[in-house]
Amino acid sequence: MNRIIIILYKILRKIIIFFGVPLHFSSDGEDFILHKIFSKLKNGYYIDIGSHHPILHSNTFLFYLHGWRGVCVDPLPNLIWKYKFFRGKDKFIPAGFDPKKSNKKLTFYHYANTPDNSTFNKERVIELKNKFSRVPTEEIEVNIVNHDDVMKSFLEINNSSEIHLLNLDVEGFEEKILESFFSSKNFPWVVCVEDLGFLADELNRSDIDSLMKKNGYKLGMKTFLSSVYIYPPIVSRLKSQYVKEWIYSK
Repeated sequence: MNRIIIILYKILRKIIIFFGVPLHFSSDGEDFILHKIFSKLKNGYYIDIGSHHPILHSNTFLFYLHGWRGVCVDPLPNLIWKYKFFRGKDKFIPAGFDPKKSNKKLTFYHYANTPDNSTFNKERVIELKNKFSRVPTEEIEVNIVNHDDVMKSFLEINNSSEIHLLNLDVEGFEEKILESFFSSKNFPWVVCVEDLGFLADELNRSDIDSLMKKNGYKLGMKTFLSSVYIYPPIVSRLKSQYVKEWIYSK
């Protein structure tokens, strides 16, 4: 079935390219920009934590269609069969993520009508209620994995442990997850992380931005939802003409 989906995608892509229409799946076009950064890099590998639906609003599905593979982690219910059907060559882990602990359960606040708001963060639940009058549809006890668990699954796919793209959308836990990767000396080539509430010229107030810069990353793009960072030591290995223009403009 995955082969049929990829064939249909290639046919559709040729058609829409003919009419000059860009194809992407992300909420803010993040995958369109990421695809420019990674153009000419084949068979890459990603880790997608808070991956949500395998296709809708996904920052990694476009790469899956182009032959990339990776590990996707999400506690939302009823996703296992969807990943098996649409992304059978990815490793999907139906769990939440705690940077240090695993083999336990946490309360997951599930918003059925706005699943991207679903979270483990009680403070985020209060914020959503106060600002938008949103309340969880249900509270679920879900399994937890940590950084080591995810990297173990990743090494089953990519023996080199080199992460080309790390995508994070975990409703308030992004900073802790990033710290777990950096403290373990895992520095993905590119990080796409949800960072709400800041425009591009306001990122100096963002804790995530401070953490990324502290670990040597450079901001490559900011949308309403996400920030994309590039790790300078690997820039020479990116063959994208857009990245080369960025280098030569300095």
